[in-house]
Amino acid sequence: MTNPLFNALSRHAPWQQAVSALSKGQHVALYDATESQRAYLVAALAELTGRQVIYIVPSEQAAMRAAEDCAHLLMDARAALLPAQELQFIRAVRSRDTQWRRLTVLDQALSGQLRVLCLAADTLLSRMMPAQAYQGVATLRIGQEHDLQQLVIMLSDLGYERVDMVEGRGQFAVRGDLLDIFPPCLNDAVRVEFFDTQVDAIRSFDTLTQRSIAPLNEVRLTPATEYYVAPAHRKQAFAAMQQAIARGSQARSCMLDQYALPPEEEADIPPQAPLGLEQLMLDAQQLADTGHFTGIQEWVHLVLPQSVGLWALLPDAIIVVDTPDRVRARMEDRTTGFASDLEQAIAHGEATPDQQNLLFTADEVQSALQPRAVLTVQELLRGQLGLQTDLAIALKGVGASGYTSRYADLARDIADWQKQGWQITLLMGAATRAQRVRTALQEFSVYLSEPDTASGNLLLSSQSFSRGFVLEQAGLAVLTDTDIFGSERRRTRQRQYAGERIEAFTDLRVGDYVVHEHYGVGIYHGTVRLQSEGVFRDYLFIQYRGNDKLYIPVDQFDRVQKYIGSGGDAPPLNDLTGGDWERQKKKVKAGLQKLAIDLVKLYAARQTIPGYAFQPMEEWERQFAENFEYELTSDQERAIEETLNDMARPINMDRLLCGDVGYGKTEVAMRAALRCVLNGKQVAFLAPTTILVQQHYRTLSKRFGSFPVRVEYISRFRTPKQNREVIAAARAGEVDILIGTHRLLSKDVAFKNLGLLVVDEEQRFGVGHKERIKSMKGEVDVLTLSATPIPRTLHMSMVGVRDMSLLETPPEERFPVQTYVTDYQEPLIRDALMRELGRGGQVFFLYNRVRDIERFASRLRLLVPEARIGVAHGQMPDNTLEDIIMDFYEGAYDVLLCTTIIENGIDVPNANTLIVYDADHFGLSQLYQLRGRVGRSNRVAYAYFTVRPDRTLTETAEKRLSAIKEFTEFGAGFRIAMRDLEIRGAGNMFGPEQSGQVSAVGYDMYCKMIEEAVLEAKGDFSFLRERELETRVELRVTAFLPESYVKGEAQRMEVYKRIAMIRTQQDRMDVIDELIDRFGEPTEPVTNLISVAHLRSLARAIGADLVTSADEYLKLRLHADYVVDPQVLFTAMTSTDRRFSLSSGRQTSLLIKLPRMNDAQMLEAAIPLLTALIDAMNASQKAV
Repeated sequence: MTNPLFNALSRHAPWQQAVSALSKGQHVALYDATESQRAYLVAALAELTGRQVIYIVPSEQAAMRAAEDCAHLLMDARAALLPAQELQFIRAVRSRDTQWRRLTVLDQALSGQLRVLCLAADTLLSRMMPAQAYQGVATLRIGQEHDLQQLVIMLSDLGYERVDMVEGRGQFAVRGDLLDIFPPCLNDAVRVEFFDTQVDAIRSFDTLTQRSIAPLNEVRLTPATEYYVAPAHRKQAFAAMQQAIARGSQARSCMLDQYALPPEEEADIPPQAPLGLEQLMLDAQQLADTGHFTGIQEWVHLVLPQSVGLWALLPDAIIVVDTPDRVRARMEDRTTGFASDLEQAIAHGEATPDQQNLLFTADEVQSALQPRAVLTVQELLRGQLGLQTDLAIALKGVGASGYTSRYADLARDIADWQKQGWQITLLMGAATRAQRVRTALQEFSVYLSEPDTASGNLLLSSQSFSRGFVLEQAGLAVLTDTDIFGSERRRTRQRQYAGERIEAFTDLRVGDYVVHEHYGVGIYHGTVRLQSEGVFRDYLFIQYRGNDKLYIPVDQFDRVQKYIGSGGDAPPLNDLTGGDWERQKKKVKAGLQKLAIDLVKLYAARQTIPGYAFQPMEEWERQFAENFEYELTSDQERAIEETLNDMARPINMDRLLCGDVGYGKTEVAMRAALRCVLNGKQVAFLAPTTILVQQHYRTLSKRFGSFPVRVEYISRFRTPKQNREVIAAARAGEVDILIGTHRLLSKDVAFKNLGLLVVDEEQRFGVGHKERIKSMKGEVDVLTLSATPIPRTLHMSMVGVRDMSLLETPPEERFPVQTYVTDYQEPLIRDALMRELGRGGQVFFLYNRVRDIERFASRLRLLVPEARIGVAHGQMPDNTLEDIIMDFYEGAYDVLLCTTIIENGIDVPNANTLIVYDADHFGLSQLYQLRGRVGRSNRVAYAYFTVRPDRTLTETAEKRLSAIKEFTEFGAGFRIAMRDLEIRGAGNMFGPEQSGQVSAVGYDMYCKMIEEAVLEAKGDFSFLRERELETRVELRVTAFLPESYVKGEAQRMEVYKRIAMIRTQQDRMDVIDELIDRFGEPTEPVTNLISVAHLRSLARAIGADLVTSADEYLKLRLHADYVVDPQVLFTAMTSTDRRFSLSSGRQTSLLIKLPRMNDAQMLEAAIPLLTALIDAMNASQKAV
C-alpha cells in the first residue's frame, strides 16, 4: 500500500526530472531541503521507484531519526538503521548486542525486506564479506533430509557456540534427535526435531522456560558472526595473520610507551597487563582451527581478501548522501581517529602496522560510488563528495511553523492551502492527539475526517514523523504533533525478553549452599543414584555440619531452595540433630508474625478512617496525558489506573509504586498530582537529596508548563529569603506543588489544604522523618516511590496487606550499552576517556576505595590531563557531596571518580561511559544496576568492567566474573541479575532490621515465611499441611532421569524441580508436554518419577506421611496431626470407590485394594482414584 503522502510528488516536475536522471545512473544534487523533508524524499524515492536506497547521513543520531521517519512513511515496508561497527583493540569479553543488530539489519536488507538502509558516514568505511556469506546459508524445511552431524560442523563454522542449553543468540545445542538453535536474526530460538535424517518438526521456543511457542514450516540458518573464514581458506588466512604479527613485533620494539608515568607514581597502583603479541598468535591459531575469533573485525582485510564495501552488497540500490561535505569530514575524522588508536595499540602489542588499511578511505568510497546512481540532499549546494554532478535542483522547501496549540493560526493556514488545492497531511503520532486536533479545528470550521481515513486533499493521521515541512512547488504541507503542540511524541520500544521471569531459582551447582525446609542450611554435592530392593532412585546429596549427610528423594526437590542471603558471607551450616535450625526458624517467625500482625492491623484500620474522594477532571487529565511525549507502557497504565482509583475512594491512599530508575514512576506521580491540584488541593513532593529535588523540579515544571499549576521548591540552593517566600506562599495556598527534602517535614512548613504527599525513596529518610511521614498517612493520600525492584514473590505474599503497583517494563531502549570485561590497562582507560570526551560526553569512573581515592585521582589527572576530574564518595559532608554531583550534572566535570554512591544517583543523560575498577568485588546485580547509569540518551554507551591483572581471584570472584562474562556476551545472565536484585527488595520493604533474618534462613524461605505469617495474621492456616507434613513414597519402582535423556547437571536440576512441583493432573500433563517438547518421549523411569511426585502430592493432601505397598493393597499411613476431617474422608470414600478402606492399629492407614498388580501398576492406578477421592472431599466441604 502506497502512502498517499507521496501523491503530491507526481505533479512536481523537478522531482520527476531527478528520478529520471537517477534511473540512468546519473549523479543528482537536491538542495534547499530541510532535514525532515530529506527523509520524506528518501522514503518516496524507495516507494515510487521500487528500488532499495542506501541513505548515508553524517552522524548516528541523525541516521536513527531518519530510519524512524522513513519507517513511519513507508507503512507496509521497512527502514532500519545499520549501527556502526565497533573497532577497539581491547583484550576483553565484549557484549554482542551491536553485532546481533548489524546481522539482523544486513539480513533484512539482503533478503529485500528493507526498502531504506540508513547509516552514519563512518559505517560506510567498514569492510564486509560478500553478500552470499550473510544470507541464509541453509534452510531447514519439514520433510527435508539433513545429516545432523554435518549441520553441527556447519553451525560451528558459522560462529555458533555449542552449549548444553540455548539461552541466547548465536548458540546451539544437540540432544539426541533434537537441535536447538538461536539464529541472531530471529526473535525466538528454534527447536528442530529429526526422525533419523529427516526434519520431522520445527517450532520456536522460549529460552527462559525452554517451552515451545509455535510450529514453523522452515527456519533459515544465518551466520552468528559478521566475519568467518571458510575451511578452504583458513591456512592462507593464518599465514597472513602470522606474518603481520611478526612484522608487528619488529615495529613495536622501535616504539616507546608514550603513557609511561614517573616511578614515584607507581606506588599502590596495579601493574599493567603483560604486553606482547602472544595473544594475537593465539587468535591466529583459533582462526586456523575454527575460522573466526573475538576481534576478527580488526583483521578483515588480511584474513578475508575478498572483502567488499557495503555498497557492493546492494548493487542495484540508489545511494543518497545527506549533506555530503559533512559526510566526507566525518569519514576523514574516523580514519584519523583509527590511525591514532592503531598507533597506540601497536605500541602496546595489541595490533600490527599491517592493520592500517583495515578501513576504506574517503577517496576509496568516492571512487566506488562514481559509477553508481547517487542523489545528494542538503540545505546549501556545496561539496558533492568529490562526485561530478549531472543535475542540480533547488526544492525550495521550508520547515513548518510552530503553532504551540494556536488553533486559529493553524485553521487559517489550512484554509489558505485548501484554496490553492494543496495536499495537507497532519501526522499526529497517536490517535488521541489526532482526535484532539480534529475536535479543536471544528470550532474554526475546518472539518477533518476520522484519523487514518482519506478525505480529499486533507488527511489526518495517527502516524509519527519528526518535524513538518512545506514544499510549495509540489503543493504539499506536512504538519506533525511537534509543530502543533510543541513536543514530539515518542513511542516506547519495549525490550523483548523471552517469557516471564523464572520464579524458582534452580541454577544449582555442586558446592552451592542450599536450604531444606525441615533441616536447614547445607552444601549441595550433586545427585546420586542408589539401588534398593532391585530398583534405582535418584537422591540429592546434601552435606550438613560435621559428618551429617542427607539423601533427599528428587521427588521432594520442592523442599529445597538455593540459599541466597542478604550479604556475601557464607552462612553457618546446620546439623541434623541439634535443633538449631528450628530455633532459627522460630526466631525469624516471631519477628515476622509481629510484622504481619502490624501490617494487617494497619491495613484494616486505614479502611475505617475517612479521607477525601478526589473527583476525575476528564478533559484536563486527557489533555495532560496527550502532552506526555512517550507512549505509556502497560505497567504505567495499570499503575495510573490503580492510583487514581485509590484517590477516588473516600479512604486515604497509601500506595507503594516500585520500579527501577527510568521506568516511569514520576509520570505516574504527576498524574496523581494533577488530579489533586484540579480538586483544589496541594501536593507535597518529598525527595531524599537536594539534587533529586532539583531534578524533580525541572521535570515537573516542564510537564506542568502549559497548565495553571504553580510548581515550587525549597532547597539550600536557594537563598533563605527565597525559601521563606515559597513557604509563605504554600501556607497561603498559592503554591500547588511544593518539592523539597526532609525540610518539608519541618514544623514551620504548613499547607493551606494538603491533599497528596508523594515520597520518593522513603527508605533513605531517617527514623524521625519516617515517623512524621507515617503520621501523615492518616491525614492525606500518600504515594511512595521506590527505585528498588520488589520481587514478584514478595509482592504476591503481600497482596491484601499493602497496596502496591509494580513497573517491570524497562524504559525505552536506545542504543545498547557496549560492555567489556577486561584487565585494567592504562592505555585502554585513556582511550575510553578520550573517546567520550571527544564526543562531548561525561564519564562515571567507579573506584570503591575511599582511603586512596585522591591518590588515584592524581594518577588519572596525569594519565588524562585534558579531563576535568571531580571526586565524590560517601564519607564527604552531605553538602559537599551534593555540590560535586550537581556540578557534574551541570557539566562542570568531565569525569566523576566516585564510589558506589552513584548506584542510586541522579540521571545524567550526558554520561555515557562507565569504568569500574576491581569489578570482581561487585555482585552481578550491582554491576547490572551500575551499568544502568549510562546509556540513557540517543548515543552508544560503553561500560568497562576491569580487573587487576596481577590479582589472584577468589573462587567466588571467579564465579562472579564468569557470570558477568556470560551476562555480557549473551544476556543469558539476565535472570541471575534480576534474581540477585530481588535480594535488595526484602531489605527495602521491611528495613535493615530484617536483613539478618534473610541471612538466617535464606531469601526463598524468608519469602515463604512472610506469606505464611500474613495468612496466619488473617486467621488462615490452610498452608500448614503443605508446609509441615513430610510425605515419603516407598514403592519398588525405578524412578530417575537418565543422563541419556536429560544431559547436563543444570538442566537435570531444573527438570527435577519442575517434577517435584506437580500438584494436579494439569501440572502433570504440562510437565510431560514440556519434556516431550524439549527432550523427546520420556522413558519408563521418567514417567515413574512423574507419577511418584504426583502420588506424593495427593497423599499429602489427605494427610498421609508414608505410601507403601503390602500384598494387594496400596497403603497410605495417615498422620494424626495432619489428617483431614475423618468424617469428610469416610463419606468421600464410600461415595467414590469400594476399593477404599481404613485399617486400624497404632496408626490409621487408608488402603486401596489393587489385586494382581505390581508396584508400578499400583502407582498408576492409585493416582486417578485418589484424585477422585480428593474431589469428593472438596465437594463435600463446599456443600457444608
